[in-house]
Amino acid sequence: MQKLLLCLIFLSFANLLANAQQHYRIKSDFSIKENLPDGTSNLTMGTVYFDKNNKKIVYSISFPTKTLQVLTDSFFYELKANKLSEKKKATNLLQFSIFNLALSSNLSNYGLNTNGIFKLTDVSKEDSLVISTWEPSTAKLKELTGKVLISQKRRLLYGLVFFDNKNNVLSKQFFTEYMNVKGLNFPSQITQINYINGKEYYKVTTYKNIVVNATNENEIYNYNISTY
Repeated sequence: MQKLLLCLIFLSFANLLANAQQHYRIKSDFSIKENLPDGTSNLTMGTVYFDKNNKKIVYSISFPTKTLQVLTDSFFYELKANKLSEKKKATNLLQFSIFNLALSSNLSNYGLNTNGIFKLTDVSKEDSLVISTWEPSTAKLKELTGKVLISQKRRLLYGLVFFDNKNNVLSKQFFTEYMNVKGLNFPSQITQINYINGKEYYKVTTYKNIVVNATNENEIYNYNISTY
């Protein structure tokens, strides 16, 4: 009986450990269509890679120009023909990326429940949506930014609305066409609407051929940027 009990405890622990490490990598083909304030439109296509443990998002862009973009928790790098063409600071972008939020099981509340920057102030229901209101957590933050509205449908993130500190809408995002890959729920289409000078500008990102926990292509998941 004692051996059986120890065996059950071991199996339970192993199962918990496996679940804790369940989602750590994601790869997907993507396309981004957007209209720009100068009246032009843009199409970008390629493949994106993210490893939660290495904390890098790598965009291998195939169209319109072959380009490699790497985002870390501190910097954004762009390389063309294996030469650095741009480097700039990019704090917090990786933390709030859809890839990090999804793999960390924080997508449903867009990570606002874990960062301490916003606090939950209201929850309501409208038809099939559960809508929560998140306010800046301090008076100083309220001088810089406004509230965020989050809507969930069937416990999945559906919409985001960002406001400035004067209660004007800055942008909206809609997360739709969820796919379940190895137990990971991931939206295959994200529609973003930015409001600039009273006009709406759309950006639609589509993901397909989603792969979770791939064990190959380590070189690109762990892309070495130490020399740049």
